[in-house]
Amino acid sequence: MLYKRNEYFRYTFGKPLEAEFRIVVDDGPGRESRPGDCQLIDISPGGAKLFTKFNISGEHGAVRLRIKFTLLEDPIEVSGVIVWRKPYSGGYMYGYDFDEDAMLEQVIVEELKLRRRSEINVEEVKLD
Repeated sequence: MLYKRNEYFRYTFGKPLEAEFRIVVDDGPGRESRPGDCQLIDISPGGAKLFTKFNISGEHGAVRLRIKFTLLEDPIEVSGVIVWRKPYSGGYMYGYDFDEDAMLEQVIVEELKLRRRSEINVEEVKLD
């Protein structure tokens, strides 16, 4: 699988964004794990970097996850696969590649625009 680090932009959160993940089991429809907590470190329309204390490893290839988070207003749910894993600060950092979905990519871009605008407005209020 080709890693898409050269995408046109990647938004890094000042404070990691709380999210929830579930491991998707391929050997049955709708089978997935109980939810686990994670934090999004950065995001792009095609993937994200996340941190969790859980060691998510696949014995038979790529691990599929479903992640739920809210960038600003609307809850977003994405599916995809882990493309890399590194031990980090008492847990693990993961590269997560979203399944291709043009509509979802657009939602993420729009939510990030709104989030950034709200952050700028908060910064301006603090300066006044």
